[in-house]
Amino acid sequence: MKSKHLILAGLVGMSVTSAHAVVLVQTLDPGYYNNNLGTILNLSNGNPHDSAQPFPVFDDSTVSFPTAPDISAASGILGNWLTTPGALNSNWSGPMSIPNSWTPGNEVAVIYKFDTLGAQNVVAKFGVDNGIYAWLDGNYIFGARAAGGVGIWEYTLNLGDFAAGTHYLQLLLEDHGGSNGYAVEITADTYTPAPVPDGGSTAALCGLAFGSFFLARRKRS
Repeated sequence: MKSKHLILAGLVGMSVTSAHAVVLVQTLDPGYYNNNLGTILNLSNGNPHDSAQPFPVFDDSTVSFPTAPDISAASGILGNWLTTPGALNSNWSGPMSIPNSWTPGNEVAVIYKFDTLGAQNVVAKFGVDNGIYAWLDGNYIFGARAAGGVGIWEYTLNLGDFAAGTHYLQLLLEDHGGSNGYAVEITADTYTPAPVPDGGSTAALCGLAFGSFFLARRKRS
C-alpha cells in the first residue's frame, strides 16, 4: 500500500477533473479548532429578548444574519483568526478531526485551509444546530440560525472559484439548545493541489492543503 506521502506527492501538479464533484472536506475531516469560547459571546450582541440577535442564551428561531456579528468579546480567545489565520494563537488546535458536536450552550470556531493552484465551483454544505457564521479569507459571507436539529445540508454556500494560493474558510458555530451537531461537505468541480515544498519533509507535507489528502482518499474509494 502506498504511504500518504507518496499519494500526496503524486497529486502535485495534477488538476483533478470529474463529471462528479470532488469532495475536499467532509464531517470529521481535519481542520483547525477552537473550543475555548465557552459562553463569552452569549448576549454580547443586544437585547436578550430579541430572537434575531446572533448569540442568545437560548433560542432556536429561524433567522438570517446579512452582516457579521460583533465577536469582539472573544477577540482574545480567537486572536487574529480572520486577518492572519496562518499564525493562530495557542487557543487553537490542529490540524485535527473536527468534532461533530460540542458543549451545548457554547460556541466553537473552525478553520479549513486550502493550498491550491486553482479550484472551480467550490460549494460548502453544512448542517448545524443551531447557527453558523462564515468568512472566506477574512471576509464575512454568511450567517444564519435554523429551528430544530441538524438538517441534512440545511445551509449551502456557493464559494465560487479559488484563485491560485492559500484560502481559509473560517466558521463560528453557535449552539444554545439541549443538544447539538455539525455536518459538512465541501466540493469542487476541479481542484489543483499546490506543489509540495522543496525537501519533502513531514512538516512540509503537513503544510499542504487538506484538499490534497481528501482528493487522494476519495479517488481511492
